[in-house]
Order: sequence, then structure tokens, then C-alpha cells
Amino acid sequence: MEKGFTSLEQLLQHPVFHHFGELCRIPHPSFQEKAISTAVCSWARRKGFETWQDDWNNVFIRKPASPGYEDRPAVMLQAHLDMVCQKAKGIEHDFAKNPIHLELAGDILSTGGRTTLGADDGIGVALAMALLEDDRLTHPELEALFTTAEEEDMSGAQNVDASDFHARYLVNIDNAVERHSVTGSCGGFGVKFHLPVTWEAVPGQALFYHLKVEGLQGGHSGEDIHRGRGNANIFLIRMLLGARKKTPLHLASLHGGTFRLAIPRDAEAVVMVPAARKNEFLAAVDQVAEALQAEYKAVAANLKITVEETAGPDTGLVTSQDVTDRFIEGMALSPDGISEMNAVIPTVVQSSDNLGEIRLEPEENRLVAIYEIRTSFRSKADYIWDKIHLLARLAGGTCEKFAAYPGWPDHPDSKLTFQVKQVYQELFGESMEATPIHSGLECGCLMEKRPELEAISLGPNCWDLHSPQERLSVRSTLRMYEFLKALLEKIQ
Repeated sequence: MEKGFTSLEQLLQHPVFHHFGELCRIPHPSFQEKAISTAVCSWARRKGFETWQDDWNNVFIRKPASPGYEDRPAVMLQAHLDMVCQKAKGIEHDFAKNPIHLELAGDILSTGGRTTLGADDGIGVALAMALLEDDRLTHPELEALFTTAEEEDMSGAQNVDASDFHARYLVNIDNAVERHSVTGSCGGFGVKFHLPVTWEAVPGQALFYHLKVEGLQGGHSGEDIHRGRGNANIFLIRMLLGARKKTPLHLASLHGGTFRLAIPRDAEAVVMVPAARKNEFLAAVDQVAEALQAEYKAVAANLKITVEETAGPDTGLVTSQDVTDRFIEGMALSPDGISEMNAVIPTVVQSSDNLGEIRLEPEENRLVAIYEIRTSFRSKADYIWDKIHLLARLAGGTCEKFAAYPGWPDHPDSKLTFQVKQVYQELFGESMEATPIHSGLECGCLMEKRPELEAISLGPNCWDLHSPQERLSVRSTLRMYEFLKALLEKIQ
């Protein structure tokens, strides 16, 4: 195993990172995976592998077993081609056109805080490609499935034709903790809340203020929901709620968060305030801002909250006070964050939701909130949905579900899990944990189609997924590569 790399150029010569670097050169947001899918498919055909690409741009590859391994159970390596697209404030980057910028600092590969890295799950694809092309590796029949739209609605995995799968074991390479194998994951769905807007003309004696919440750490709405990092949308709502106690408010603009699967890092609004209530408004907002700074001092060192006087809207219209009040009240009462912890495994979240986006859409005459609900039990997901749906009704709005995906039940007696832990212990002299997690994985989609599959999810250490601070450990990636080779050689 390589001890270290002195430059990015040297790192990109390693088989795994060569593939990862090539994937980073091809834009691949969710629903825009055609180019990367075709590139991977062309690579597989050049290698002489049996392969196909379907209408959803999923790629399937099959490689025959090594001599003497024909009777061992076939193994499927599975990862997804798409990535979450998040960029830092002030960074110019078009995810539909620009390659991902890479920086190497010691053991850490990142974008230098510019954008998401796409190691979720480009490194899983790269690991599988490197394993497939390694002719020195002895292995059972190998299948690889690279899916699309995992970060949106898992429509790739949900629509793949599994009728010709040979695999008995499914090794998903979409985990972010090396010494933790995932043995089950949550199901979930998105929720859209719409509140119709009525408008009022701006009166003569009014002031406008721009409220901004910036600099929260954010993160993955499943992986990081328990870390207490704060939700910028909730911060903004708390400020509006505090101000509304002292003065009538009207919204001129509102935008918070960019993606329901990412914990919001930034949020902002422009509000109209009666000129005579200026001092009361500012005092109320400052009081909430000070409280937030104190509450989140330990986890939000870069939190910045600003309130600045600004110009009114060009249209001369703002949302009515009634609509503004009903939206603020609804969001203040809205569930967000952890709903319940797992009673059997106390460190694992059982159910949660993420208020990922809020915005005013003037062209559509509506205020919008978008959530992601995750839970191990569909009944609990339905209960959280009921809460949001009832709030929408009470506020005079509507609610709808979208992008549902199934969970993946934990099977603690799995033969695959036992072998994974045993090989890791033998190879590194260290134990590997095996528990379910709160995130959603595609294993549930594939196991619905092929219930006989035994599944596990593995991957190298990666941090701050779904945020521009996403980072990947090079050393851990190399260890995972060696581990997967050993697993494929020994699996029975």
C-alpha cells in the first residue's frame, strides 16, 4: 500500500484516483448523468466486459469468475454516478459545465472548500472500476451496477431491470466511515409545502430590511442530522418570529437552503416594517441573533447574522400581513431535525426530517417549503408527514409527497456481514462495526427486486458530505481498496 503522495499529479496515477480524477472532469449532477454514464460504459467495452446502459443511464458490467472461483457466489459492486451540487458563497461554478477542482493537502483530497467534491459517490464508482480492471485479482463472478439520480429520487435504482442479476451478495460502496459497515438504512420521501400568496401595495411610511444568516456548517441531512450544527432556515424563521412579536411584517423576498438533502447553511429575507416600529424591529432581531450566536458558538464559529436597511421591491408589492403571519407560524411549528433515536442502537437516529428549502416564488404567487423525511419505519414517516400536512391545512396551504424510496431492514445474522468483519480484522488487526444508519441507500430498491440478495455498504472515510467542505481521506481510500480486494478473494 502506498505510504503517501507528494502531489495531486502523483496521486492521480494510482488506479483508483485515476478513475476518480477522470470522473471529476465530467459534469454529473443528478438527472444529468448521460455523459458520465456513456464514458463509463465506453471504458467497460474497451476492457472487453459484458456491459449495457439503460434508458435511465444506469450502467451494468459483468466480469467472469477467476479460474477456480466459478462455484463461489457472484458479487455485485454498486455505486451511484450522480453528485450533490453545492458551492460556497462567492464561488463561480457551473456544475453542468465545469469540472470539479481538486486539491491535495497531506492525506486530504478536497476542492479547497469551493464546492462539493463528489466523492459521494464518485469514489465508490472509482473503486469498483479499479477492482474490475485488476487482472491480478482472483474473484468470483463480478457484477457492477452504477446508478443515477440517487441524490434526488433514486429513480435509477428503482427502474433498473434486475431480472438478469446473478449476484447473491450486494456490496454497496457508498458509505463514509471506513471502520463501520452499514447493515440497513432508512426509507423516506420529500415533501413540498405550498402556501398561496396575496399581495399588498407598499405604503408610504415603510422601511425594508435585508436579514441574512450565513456561515453554518450544513452537511448531509441523514449523516449529519444528529450533529446539532443548526439549520439556517430555522434561524431565519426564529428571527422573523421574534420580530413579529413587536411589529407587523410583510415579506418582499425569501430564500433559504438549496437542496432538501443538505442541511441549510444560508438563508435570507427582505421584510417590510412600519417606519415607526424601526427600533423595536431591530432590537427584537438583535436579541434573537445574540441568542443564536450563544447557542451555536461551539459548532458554528463562522456564523454571521446581518440586518441591513435596503430598497423595497421593484414591483411595489409585498406579501400580505395575513399570509406572512401564517407562513411564519407554520414554519415555527414545523418539525425539523431528529424526531426519535433508535432504542436498540442509541447512537443511531430512528427518524428525522430536514427543512431543506424555503422560498418566495412571486411568479407562482406562493411561498414554498421543501422537506426530506427519513425513518426506519414507514409508519413513523407517515406520522411526520401528517404533522406537516396538518400544518399546511391550518395555514391554508397544500402539501404533496415526492421521490419516495424504500428502506433496507437490518439482518444481524447475515453471512455477508460476518465475512466482511472477519476479513477486515484479519487484514488490519482492527474490528469493524456493523450497524444500520439513518441515511437512505439504494440497497433497499435493489433488494425489493431481488429479495434473496444479502447486502452491506462500505466506503472510505469522507467528511461533510453535501457541503463545500466535503473531504476524502486518501489513506483510508487505499485501505478500502486493499480490503475490497481481500474480501473478493476470500468471500464464499
